[in-house]
Amino acid sequence: MNRPMHLYTPLQKPCSIGLRPASVLRPFRTVAPRRIHISAGASIDLHVNETTITFPFAEAQAKEVVAAINSLLQTFAAKQSAERPKRWQSMEYRYKGSGEGDPIALLELFCNPNAYSTAFDARVLVTLKAVGGVAVTTEGRLSALKADVDNFLDKPSSG
Repeated sequence: MNRPMHLYTPLQKPCSIGLRPASVLRPFRTVAPRRIHISAGASIDLHVNETTITFPFAEAQAKEVVAAINSLLQTFAAKQSAERPKRWQSMEYRYKGSGEGDPIALLELFCNPNAYSTAFDARVLVTLKAVGGVAVTTEGRLSALKADVDNFLDKPSSG
């Protein structure tokens, strides 16, 4: 059985519906950013999965985040010792930039303790929007977020 010979240029490849440009046939491939950096002032590094997000952060903001995380950890402790299941309050932290030279338009942290059995399993949804329009939304471990904020507060340059 002889097959018909197809002639095509290097920029075209055969497909079931005819010849298409090779660029159309290439699979769409995304590469996750390894480091996102927004500059100004003391910076915090958030290690979220395989990505590091670096952005300016004030000590007062970091202390508010620590207070929210500690409250969430107390919620998990109460959840572990509770005799009956009940609905627990979610952690929601929201910072809106001051607008005057502040490169951060919005920082949101969200964690629902009802979705995780322990604080070690908990994940936090992180949303960061820059003034220029760049927005990053990702999910990472609560323990990593706590460690990153604690490291920021321990830095001598943050105070």
